[in-house]
Amino acid sequence: MTEPAPPPAQLGASGYAGVALAVTDLAVSVDFHRRWLPLLGFRRIGADADRTLFMRRYDHLMLRQADDSRPPAAGITIALAADSRIQVDAVYERLVELGAEVLSAPQEQAYFAPGYYACGVRTPDGLRFEIVHRWTDLPEVPGAERVRLPGADGLTLGGYLFKPEAGRPPYPALVLLHGFGRNAWTERHLAELAAASGYKVLSLALRGWLGSDGDSDQGLHQPDDVVAAIDWLRRLPSVDPGRIGLIGSSMGGQVALLAAARRPAIRCVAALFPPADLEHWYHANPHMQPYLDDLTDVAGLRVRSPIHHVPEIDAPVLLMHGDKDENVPLDQSLRMTEALRAAGKEAELLIVSGASHFFSVRENAIARQRLFAFLRQHLGRR
Repeated sequence: MTEPAPPPAQLGASGYAGVALAVTDLAVSVDFHRRWLPLLGFRRIGADADRTLFMRRYDHLMLRQADDSRPPAAGITIALAADSRIQVDAVYERLVELGAEVLSAPQEQAYFAPGYYACGVRTPDGLRFEIVHRWTDLPEVPGAERVRLPGADGLTLGGYLFKPEAGRPPYPALVLLHGFGRNAWTERHLAELAAASGYKVLSLALRGWLGSDGDSDQGLHQPDDVVAAIDWLRRLPSVDPGRIGLIGSSMGGQVALLAAARRPAIRCVAALFPPADLEHWYHANPHMQPYLDDLTDVAGLRVRSPIHHVPEIDAPVLLMHGDKDENVPLDQSLRMTEALRAAGKEAELLIVSGASHFFSVRENAIARQRLFAFLRQHLGRR
């Protein structure tokens, strides 16, 4: 009998714990680093003849004397967390003052992580450091309420609730789902536009992403969270429980289609450039194969593929996809549309000419015009 697999790690349960760095001259390195590491909360807590240990609560950074003249850490960049952007700037100024070589001035690099703001330096002993501040929770958005709501399996989900700027209650409502590596904050512009058009909007952080508990699972349990979020939204007094739509982009579009197959109380679902058949996607995009290889739970790729759940999808579906999408090929939406129609489902596909996986302003305008016509068509009914 095999031992059961350990439960997946929860957000906050893992991360930087410590690092040991070899330097060519320990005394010189310690003299330098003790003059800036305290700005980040690190203090020397012990030393031997060949090593010195700095600690910040349970995080440790050890400097040790290298065995030869080539420190093994010379090609490594060590990223240390700061409490704020102001602290990043202050540490950067101190390091420059101490003679560190600037690799990159403080700047936002949001593609690394939400709110990621960092600088990079090389210290005189050849070590490379990055000083980083990133968001630990969803930031405030003017005009929106940050909310916490129950997901599946006892998880707590986060997101934003946007109030309608037109019409009277009870309002039609939308649930917006973000793509991989994004979060509820990145969907705020569409949410604001929908709120201005008279919709109550829940921009939801999927499990495993900023603002929500759990681990991202590429559509395994995330659809159950979405169904729970729809139930939560329907109970709000200002929402018309019979007029709710679901919209997702990329992974969020995949999750939206999978959630629709759970038959929640929605009137329509729109998916922008979603992976619909992960087994087919595996072969169509070699870049994604390492990621998909590591979805190694027993559920595999098939259960995460909306194309295999078409019979359970009863709501009208709008798919939108660029014909130059280099990440999720257009064929994913073509085949999903064909499968839906073959099963007698109501489905339409908007192909945006020239669009990649990331729509331009013009391409977004085309997609949103069709999206809002679709929403008026289906959420205008009572």
